[in-house]
Amino acid sequence: MTLKGLPSTYNKDLQEDKEPLFDAVDNISASLKIAEGVIATMEVKAPHFFVRRVLIYALRCMETKCAKR
Repeated sequence: MTLKGLPSTYNKDLQEDKEPLFDAVDNISASLKIAEGVIATMEVKAPHFFVRRVLIYALRCMETKCAKR
C-alpha cells in the first residue's frame, strides 16, 4: 500500500480502521479460550443406537465370515 502524496488529514482516517480490527482479534481470542476450556472438559458419550448397531454388527460378524478368518 503506497501512502505517498496523501494530505496530512488522511493519517487519521488510516488509523481509525485499526480499532475495529483489534476489537475483533480480542473477541476471537476470548472465544477461542472459552472453546478450549469447553473441549478440554467435554465428555463425549456415544448414542445408544450407535452402540446397539456396533454390537449387532459384531455379533453377526462373529457368526459369519469374520470368525472364519
